Amino acid sequence: MNIAQFVVSILTLVVVLTVMWSGIRRLEFGSLATTAMSIMELLAVGLAIVGLGWRGLGIFIGSNIVAMLVWSVVLAARRQTKLVHASILARESKDTMYALADRLRNREEMRSYGPIAIADLLGMLADRDRSIVEIEAMAVPIAMLKTIHDVPFDWLVDRFDQIMRLSGESDPMRVADIVHNTTTNSPMTFREALDAFVTVYGGDITAMSSG
Repeated sequence: MNIAQFVVSILTLVVVLTVMWSGIRRLEFGSLATTAMSIMELLAVGLAIVGLGWRGLGIFIGSNIVAMLVWSVVLAARRQTKLVHASILARESKDTMYALADRLRNREEMRSYGPIAIADLLGMLADRDRSIVEIEAMAVPIAMLKTIHDVPFDWLVDRFDQIMRLSGESDPMRVADIVHNTTTNSPMTFREALDAFVTVYGGDITAMSSG
């Protein structure tokens, strides 16, 4: 391999890996165009590694290790920022909010959510002027509804909080069960049902199901 080929192979490997790790481009297989592009990117990486030999493999492994370490630091910093913000909104100590986030991560219902998503959820509930006890009670049923119905967290938190305040119901799990069952047994979508609970029924979580 001459110098020009060597330089081109290194640049190809570094550029493709940097673009992928930075999130500018992701491997996608949802359509013919994105699949073709992803295959070309993987092929370029493979050819660069083959062309460079052991050095290419070393660059590939080393860059991925460095990227994972850097990304871990970035995620930890983002999580800390979000949890500190949530603790300020909830008027609780940072340690209390961290402990709550750790407890929720250990819940079976929350296993599909990463630390950033949980920190975001805590911040949203704290921003609704919920206490630390209320936040913990509401987080799990909200996350379960999010998993089942695949709606944006911020919209779901707002609607769920409004329904609880309007209905005066103190058990978040009961509210979650009623709104989910109502949606299942109704021609309305989940979004339409929650909007109706708020705007039409004024938070009465039994009116729609009984009517």
